[in-house]
Amino acid sequence: MLSEYPKLLQVEPTNKCNYSCSMCLNASENSENFFLSLDNFQLLAEEVFPNLEKLVLYGFGEPLTHPDFIEMLEISRKYLPPESRVSITTNGSLLNKNKIDAIIDRQLADEIVFSCDMLLNDKIKPELHSLEDKNVETNLRYLLERNASKKIRIGIQSVLMKSNINQIEGIISKFGLMGIDFIALSHLFPFFENLQEEVLFTMISQEALSVLKENNIQWKEIILGVSKEKFAEKMQETYKQLYKNKEHIKPKTRPFSEIYRKAQVKAKEKNVHLNVSLYLKEKDKLKALHELEKLFKKFSDIAEERNIELILPAIFPKFSDRKCPFQTANASVIRSDGNVVPCFNYLWDHESYLNSHVRKNSSFTFGNIHQKPFLEIWKSDQYLKFRLKVDEMNENIPYCCDCSLSSNNCFYAIEDTSDCWGNIPFCSECPYSLNLTKCII
Repeated sequence: MLSEYPKLLQVEPTNKCNYSCSMCLNASENSENFFLSLDNFQLLAEEVFPNLEKLVLYGFGEPLTHPDFIEMLEISRKYLPPESRVSITTNGSLLNKNKIDAIIDRQLADEIVFSCDMLLNDKIKPELHSLEDKNVETNLRYLLERNASKKIRIGIQSVLMKSNINQIEGIISKFGLMGIDFIALSHLFPFFENLQEEVLFTMISQEALSVLKENNIQWKEIILGVSKEKFAEKMQETYKQLYKNKEHIKPKTRPFSEIYRKAQVKAKEKNVHLNVSLYLKEKDKLKALHELEKLFKKFSDIAEERNIELILPAIFPKFSDRKCPFQTANASVIRSDGNVVPCFNYLWDHESYLNSHVRKNSSFTFGNIHQKPFLEIWKSDQYLKFRLKVDEMNENIPYCCDCSLSSNNCFYAIEDTSDCWGNIPFCSECPYSLNLTKCII
C-alpha cells in the first residue's frame, strides 16, 4: 500500500551554482536560475515536514548560493519531528566559518556531504571541482574541528570518471585521516557527448552478460546464421517454402543458428533479452571493467583501514535488483521553481549518452507547489499510478539496455516520449535504478 505522506523529501533550494564542473548539467549555459522563496518553503514545511523522516537539501545548484539558506534550515528544524534528519550536499566553497558556526550551534543539520571529484595537482583539469580549491579544504577542516562531538555525519561524494579514477585512492586516504565518516562514489551520468568516453560501467545486465559470455564466439556470425553465406542460403530456402505453400507460415528452416536459439532460451529463463549490438561494441571495455572491480576491492581495503564507510556503485548491473531508489525511499523531489518531479533524473531537461545512443530527456512534473498544495499533487491519480508502476519495476517497465533495438535507433529509446509499453515518464534506461549513478538521499 502506498504511503499517505512521503518519508523523504528532496528540495532543491536553487539551481544556481557558483561552479561550472564539466560533468554537471550546470555546465550548460541554457539554464535559467531559480530560487525557491522562503514563503513557499514555509508553507511546504507546515504541510509536509511533520511527517518526514528525512529532508535532503540539494539539487543541480549549490544550496548555499540561496540567500536564505540558513533560514530554510531553521524552518526545517522547527517543523520536522525531533528524530528526523536533515542532509545537505555542497561543494563547500561557501560553507564558511559563520555558516558552520550557525549550523553547529543551532543543530541545523545531521549530515553534510562535500562534493569532490579531484585532488588538486598540476595535471588536473581546471573545470573539475577539487576539495583543495577555493578554501574548500579549510572549510572542511573547520567543520570537522567544530564537529568534534560527531553530532553531524560528514561525508565526501565523488563522481567516478576515467579522468579521476587514479585520484580516488588518494581521496580515501587523505580525507579518511581527517576524520570523514563516509565516502560515497557514484558513476558519471553522461549529459554531454564528450563524456561518453569517461564512463566506467556497462548497462548490459549481469544476467545477459552471463549468457553472452557463455557463448563466447563470433556473435556477428551467430546472429547472421553462422555465416553470411549460410544466412543467404537459408533465406533462399525460406522464400522457396513460402512461395511453394503460397501462405505466410513460419518456415521450418530458420535463418538463425542453433547456438543463438539456445542462448535466447537461456536469456528467457533469466527474464532478460540479449543486446548483442551493445555487447559487440563494449567487448574491449568489459575487460577493463573487470580490472575496475579489483580496484574497487583495493578502495574498500583502504577505507576499512581508515575506518571510513565506503559506498560503491555497481559496475555490472543486476537486472533482478533493478528498482527505483526514490520509490524505495518513499521519496519525492521539489525543484527550485516549485515543480514536483519523480526523481533526480527528471529535475531538468537534459540529454543522455547511454547505451550507444543519445536521448533527449525532458523534465517531468506532476504539478507545482506554487499552484497546488504538495499533498494534493502527491495524492493525485497520475502520481499514484506512477508510484504503483515503479514499485514493481521489472514487471511494469521494460529494460532497454538488454534490448538490441535500443542500441540501433529504436524510436522509443531515442525519442522523448513513452517507453514501448506506454509508460510515461520514460524510466527504461535509468542508471539510478541499477545502482550505477547514485544520489545522496
